[in-house]
Amino acid sequence: MTSSAIPDRILVNGRIATLADVGEVSALAIGNGVITSVGDDEEIRSLAGESTEVVDLGGRRVIPGLIDSHVHFVRAGLTWDDEIRWEDVYELSTGLELVAEAARRQPKGSWIRVIGGFDERQFRDGGRGPTRQELDRAAPDHPVYVQMQYTYVQLNTLAMEAMGITEELVASVAHLGRFERDENGELTGRGRGVQLMPWFYRQLPTPAFENQVASTASLSREFARVGLTGCIDGGGFNTGPDVYHPIYETWRRGELATRVRLFKHGTAPGTEEEDLAGYARFLEPHFGDDMMRMSGIGEVIIFRSHDLMETPGDTSAEAMELHERLLTPFAAKGWTVQIHAFHTLYIDRLLDVWERINKKHPISGLRWTIVHGTGITEEHIPRLKALGVGVMLQSLMRFHGDESIKSWGAPLIARSPEMRKLIEAGVPIALGSDGMRGASYNPFTSLEWFLTGLTVAGTPTLAQENLLTREEALRGYTVGSAWCTFEDAIRGRLIPGYRADLVVLSKDYLTIPTEEIHTITSELTLLDGRTVWTSGLVG
Repeated sequence: MTSSAIPDRILVNGRIATLADVGEVSALAIGNGVITSVGDDEEIRSLAGESTEVVDLGGRRVIPGLIDSHVHFVRAGLTWDDEIRWEDVYELSTGLELVAEAARRQPKGSWIRVIGGFDERQFRDGGRGPTRQELDRAAPDHPVYVQMQYTYVQLNTLAMEAMGITEELVASVAHLGRFERDENGELTGRGRGVQLMPWFYRQLPTPAFENQVASTASLSREFARVGLTGCIDGGGFNTGPDVYHPIYETWRRGELATRVRLFKHGTAPGTEEEDLAGYARFLEPHFGDDMMRMSGIGEVIIFRSHDLMETPGDTSAEAMELHERLLTPFAAKGWTVQIHAFHTLYIDRLLDVWERINKKHPISGLRWTIVHGTGITEEHIPRLKALGVGVMLQSLMRFHGDESIKSWGAPLIARSPEMRKLIEAGVPIALGSDGMRGASYNPFTSLEWFLTGLTVAGTPTLAQENLLTREEALRGYTVGSAWCTFEDAIRGRLIPGYRADLVVLSKDYLTIPTEEIHTITSELTLLDGRTVWTSGLVG
């Protein structure tokens, strides 16, 4: 599989997983942003001209650039430079030292934020989160905000003062969640409850617009560092229209280092009909370019139907009729749609709606997907296949498996979803993380979970037959995700004609012990054949 054109760049002496029939090769050539040839070292070296850059891979593993099929990139980009990340921290003492380092580096009085992406059970020195007193000692001159997923927020004393956490305020927001107290009845600075998290978030200072643009660019480079060359943003709570201005500007300036595909939903509960009607009238599907594109609608259609693992949403006849009324114009205009759904009943009724819409406006070619799909059963699979729709699956059980087993039962979680039967039926599967608040954005953490099914506490979740092989998981994180945005014929494989989006790994994903996969990073990340991240060890 070679081309006679003189390449801009060749990579040799590697172990390149093409994810195509050609199998593994040792070298490839890149020209004009795409892969022009793959083969052995001698064959590819023979194509080089005087201006061709030769990269010796030193025997390293190369994979197609990873694509997270469901992550909240836009929202996280607004404050990325103002945050400390604990995704890959495995000792609470290390996390507290990172807070102390930030306190030494930042001006006094500035906020220090750790906003999600970790689970306290990953900390081997106690399996718990920080206390107010520990945060006070780590950063005595700074307000500190630590959010563990959507479970709780821990504030230090200065943060409590800055947010005005008084008895009166606690009483006024009691309908959103609860504030914990110590044995003496004093507030500890910890607030719990999913509905309380957005309230907390709104109390934090908003960075200036230019800071948000720079922060979004920083996040895109971080994605490149961990091997992500693309992501599909699912919108999410707190993502009204104003949230998108920074990523638009980052894109305009050419500062994105990761391809971003956007899905939009309503601004807030009660605005869905007006917002979605406006999108259907004034927006066009697939508007944008190869770096950033408007790809579809979702993940929320109606906020009150948006279910949680432990809490069903509204699946009433009235709610589902509204789903149908809102989605039909998008089917008519050829839009892609993704819908967040955990519970079996919601999935049942969504498929009912989709089947009715499909009779009027066929959706089989529109790449509609169910996001999460925990409650997908064997009975759903023929319906999914007949509609030509896919499923976006995430590694959420890594953090949430223990609680889900308590509420759903281990036998049901073992089949949540029926991964093997979905694959055997040929239902498109796209893998991702659901980072940045409720899960780690690290793709290798997710990939490891799809192979083991173990929670951070070591509890098994998926049954053995529903665990993926390494290549299956890699396909789900590459060409599987590319399918969702009509790009599986140009992204996700390393063969001629595909975009030269690839990652040179620090360790061999296909051969290292499974329990080490989460430690992999990128040594060199290419996007259209150009370097967007390098450790300096390759290239």
